Amino acid sequence: MKNIYLIGFILLMLMHLSAAEPDTLKFQEGKMKSPALAIGLSMVLPGAGQMYNNKWFKGAVFLTAETGLALTASYYYIAYNNDPTPESLSNAKQFTWFFAAVYAYSLIDAYVDAHLSAFPSERFILEPDPETNGLQLSYIF
Repeated sequence: MKNIYLIGFILLMLMHLSAAEPDTLKFQEGKMKSPALAIGLSMVLPGAGQMYNNKWFKGAVFLTAETGLALTASYYYIAYNNDPTPESLSNAKQFTWFFAAVYAYSLIDAYVDAHLSAFPSERFILEPDPETNGLQLSYIF
């Protein structure tokens, strides 16, 4: 009796597998951007690697964040040189570490985005919705 249930379960699983949709995520050969160039651009100019990968908003965010953190750290270092207090030195070091963390993250992000540039990005779909005369945002799992 147990064998019949086992065979039925296996047949049910095989039928489910045969009804599954084929994988539509296909790697497009030859369209991958250069990860070395992306990371190099991001090293020279904050956010340039993201912009090279056509991630313009993300590039602008990294450019703004890194510039703001670098200027804030510079401000506290200058304040420490003019009036050496432990608080200004502590703030300067803290913002320097924040800058280093954001800088490292932007390099890694540019590298990964360049590697994934050959895959289609059809998960988020923004299209007009005629029923509501607006836009519809869809996410495909």
